[in-house]
Amino acid sequence: MIRRLLPALLVAISACSNAVPEAEPFLGVWASQGWGIILHVHEGDADVYETSATHCLRASSGSARNIDDFVTLDGARLVLTDGGRVVYFVALPDLPAACSTTLDASPQAVLGAVVTAVEEHFHPGVDPEWAGRVAALTPPPAGDDAALLAAITELLTPLRDPAIALQPGAGPIWAPSPGGAGSALAAALRAGTLLPGATIAGAGGIVAFDLGGGVQYLGLLRLGGSADSSSGSQRVIAAALDQTLRHASGLILDLRAATTGAEVDALLVATRFVTARTVVATIEGRVDDGGGRIHAGEAVVNPMPTGPFPGRVVVLIGPGTAGPAELLALALAPLTNVVILGEPTAGSPRSPLVRTLPNGWVLGVPNTEVTVDGVPRVGNPLIPDETAVLTVEDVAAGRDPGLEAALAVIGS
Repeated sequence: MIRRLLPALLVAISACSNAVPEAEPFLGVWASQGWGIILHVHEGDADVYETSATHCLRASSGSARNIDDFVTLDGARLVLTDGGRVVYFVALPDLPAACSTTLDASPQAVLGAVVTAVEEHFHPGVDPEWAGRVAALTPPPAGDDAALLAAITELLTPLRDPAIALQPGAGPIWAPSPGGAGSALAAALRAGTLLPGATIAGAGGIVAFDLGGGVQYLGLLRLGGSADSSSGSQRVIAAALDQTLRHASGLILDLRAATTGAEVDALLVATRFVTARTVVATIEGRVDDGGGRIHAGEAVVNPMPTGPFPGRVVVLIGPGTAGPAELLALALAPLTNVVILGEPTAGSPRSPLVRTLPNGWVLGVPNTEVTVDGVPRVGNPLIPDETAVLTVEDVAAGRDPGLEAALAVIGS
């Protein structure tokens, strides 16, 4: 599932209530600066809309109870804080008329919503051939979902960002291939053709294996989605990680297949290795007109009370290391007991902004810049300390040069 922006807001407005005194300071219509979101607080209720130049769609509606747990006023602006992310809102006189009209769910409208979402939000911006692809779009007949999916994926693939995602109804999530052998590696680990006898957990997203001599392997094939809820997923990842570290004098953490996930899960993993509170990155969101960026929070890791893992750590990365997994690699890279090994990452260490399309499909558009130690990381892959290339042919032959090199580093 593509993780939604502002999950606290969507969860909080799930029940009905008529009298909500805590909502009174926030009554009115509020439009986000960037992000394409409108918050309408009225009486005891709150509605969340996804809005663009082409449509407005109500994403959630319910009680505004406890809204003051995550929303405050800063002068004339409303400020929403959720899991380290910060979104600023300004007041509107009224709810835009488009938010009250019936949504056009035709293929032409869906394609238009995709084009608008990318043009309004995608950072660092579209490629030079984008306008030509848009001009060549031909809406398929109504009901031909396969043709509509093909048209959208052909439009998005050349953007070459694995953080882009599309969930067509109940179908599997599509994302542009990051290249490399990450997908083949994940399939081989799950099937047991690499590391036979490994423990598979977290709904197929976690692979653990005892390599002997105190060296443990932990492969995270994604960061998140390990249980039915976000909190459940975090518990599963924490349990697998702690169980692995309990028996380890050295750790090989494999992120080569981890293209998707949730930032909160990535930062949870990092807590086991840092020695002090660490601001891993500052986040900025693209504003709607593409004319600049606005502060959107920080990615912060707090250390465990029991202290960090003291052993040597090798982090395996590659082109399939993207999104929160790439952020995790960036968090661990400066640590003195960590060696980064493999191939350059994807250069997109962020989660996408979710846009609901008029037909109910869900589009993820990465809209943020992630800056680490003053260096923008979008389009700027993390380069490993030592190189070890993994190919599809290696995986098919049951070889893993990266794992072999990691074992040599641990033993050196």
